[in-house]
Amino acid sequence: MSISPVQFVGLPVPASEVEQPVGPQVARAAQAEVSSSPEPAPAPAQAEAPRLSTDLRIDDQRRIYYAIVNDRSGDVVMELPPEQIRKLAEALDASQVAVNKGRSVDVKT
Repeated sequence: MSISPVQFVGLPVPASEVEQPVGPQVARAAQAEVSSSPEPAPAPAQAEAPRLSTDLRIDDQRRIYYAIVNDRSGDVVMELPPEQIRKLAEALDASQVAVNKGRSVDVKT
């Protein structure tokens, strides 16, 4: 038997809200309903993420970059830094060399 908070305070409680004890026949019927319910459906197979590997590579200018490769297909998914950034850095280095060639420092005077 349980005591609801309303009964504890001493206020009248409608008979419909008072818990009735469960007899063995009612408990067996409820258990039969639960056991006769259909089996839960198996979870759908999740799409498997592609296996990736990281390759250390060196470009023509001897700069190191990483290639993220899909192991299944062998395709390069991504490069770090990207090829466009490496070309931009090469162009910046080339322009810096050209600027420095025009200047010379006279260390003898």
